[in-house]
Amino acid sequence: MNRTIIYTLFIVLVSMTLYTRASEVQLKSISLYSDKKVLNPLLHPGEFAKLSVSAVDKNGQQVKLNPSEISFMVKSKLSSDALPVLVLKGDQAFAGEGGLATITVTVKRNTQVFTASTDIVVRPYYREYHQILVMKLMMGMEGEPVERLEKEPLFQNAHDVICTFEQAFDVIRKTDNLTMGIPKIIYLVGWQKGGHDHLYPAWDEVNPRLKRKQDKTALESLNWLIREGRKYHTTVSLHINMADAYKSSPLWNEYLKKDVLARDINGRVLSSSIQIKGDSLYNVSYTREWAEGLAQRRIDRLVEMIPELKIGHTIHIDAFVSKTEFQPTLSPWHAKKENGGIDIFKEAETQHKIFRYWRAKGFDVTGEGLFWAHPPGEGFYGLQPMSWWYPADIGFQMNTPECLSARGRTDRKGDGDFRFGSSMHGEEIFVQDKENLPGFKEQFCRTTLPWFYLSQHSRIALQGDTLLYSEGIKAFNQKGHHLIKQGELMLRDNNDLFVPALWEKNRIIAYSESGYEHKQWVLPLNWQKVKFADLYEITINGPVLLSRRISLKNGKIKLSVVKNQAIYIVPSA
Repeated sequence: MNRTIIYTLFIVLVSMTLYTRASEVQLKSISLYSDKKVLNPLLHPGEFAKLSVSAVDKNGQQVKLNPSEISFMVKSKLSSDALPVLVLKGDQAFAGEGGLATITVTVKRNTQVFTASTDIVVRPYYREYHQILVMKLMMGMEGEPVERLEKEPLFQNAHDVICTFEQAFDVIRKTDNLTMGIPKIIYLVGWQKGGHDHLYPAWDEVNPRLKRKQDKTALESLNWLIREGRKYHTTVSLHINMADAYKSSPLWNEYLKKDVLARDINGRVLSSSIQIKGDSLYNVSYTREWAEGLAQRRIDRLVEMIPELKIGHTIHIDAFVSKTEFQPTLSPWHAKKENGGIDIFKEAETQHKIFRYWRAKGFDVTGEGLFWAHPPGEGFYGLQPMSWWYPADIGFQMNTPECLSARGRTDRKGDGDFRFGSSMHGEEIFVQDKENLPGFKEQFCRTTLPWFYLSQHSRIALQGDTLLYSEGIKAFNQKGHHLIKQGELMLRDNNDLFVPALWEKNRIIAYSESGYEHKQWVLPLNWQKVKFADLYEITINGPVLLSRRISLKNGKIKLSVVKNQAIYIVPSA
């Protein structure tokens, strides 16, 4: 017999013997790993996660598994469509629709059966909203408010023009100083002619009262602001509305003629409310507007009118609801079977199409909220990457990764649950005093700064009132103190904060609401070789040097901070 054949048969025989022996080894446990926990098919087409399984015996020794012993299955956990979030091809998981999916592996060896699972996020977004401070800036609102709104802060001062484009630039510069260059998005509210909520469904004219003197048109001024904002780590975009309509709009007659406006049960055009005297608010049926091609047309027109917007890849749709406060759907008349059967679920289906149409144009769509005026369970997973008002429900926050669905605020009166963190809006501060921005720095340090840090980590479990994150972070209460720690690193002690500013390398922000003297803080691990640090006070006009070459000993720093002071800490040159 040929020596090569004999040698080959020998190798096969040895391999079969080894596997037979290995297959007799009793397993203790298995683990499932994925080389990627987040997939973005929009920015990385064809990307997939590679799966691997490890097993150990009762002695803790690694055991080799045969492929025939391993089987994978996948189940969508959070999604807004019937289509799968992930598609499995062997040990590779490819992105489907946006959402969260769980992959489970089963290993069968003789009479033993083990399972393990892992989650993978599919986020088809252009921007990473869990790493961005998202705010709004009110520009103006013409007209007189109805009685129920007269006491709102917005209407206590002149509100027809609150902030011109030139003044908005100054606000952007100051907020960049106060946030030390954190990535920001600012949506302009009331940028269109007439100001906030005027002329909808039209978006065709920029408010001429907001323009700079040196520009020929307000559109030129808006484009200038978008460009200049990028110099200050800020994406400037627009706050729009796709649900509202007004008789003063140049599109009113066309929308009325094409039966796009919501009607009551008897077929009369339905007015849902009124904010400004003499200008009642009506609603648009998304499904009727889409069927007539009008939604696509106004989106196209806006993008063509302001191409600068596409560089920022984001837009905010206000009040993107599927029903009104007083009606079970936008248009009771059209909800009748004989008139189209356009109920709340049909409107939500059309909203999905609108999200995807914007995406095809190069835009993520952020929104006002989730669940509150939509079909049950409609979280727009994989469609809406950020919500201005975020659900405060602890179960939802534990189950929903921040990178899939990021937050603005969860609490209208306070800072929200410190264990999860919260961002800030900025809008109410800008309206109050756009020159001095009172309280902005303080709110940023209490909310956005720790939220930004926490949102880079996965929420693992809630044990009692202690929230556990990846990389050893835990947020908990102890003796009346709100604490966030990562090993020996104290990130928060009530409203004393010492948080790495992760948008920059080797930067820390320390803040105290009450102030303290000679308090010692443990430095992050990547600071262990740093011997000296420079301290700057964070101010509205930029950082002001406080001290140079502060000595760092044993991986710690000693600080004294006055009331409501924020200090920027950098390694000495």
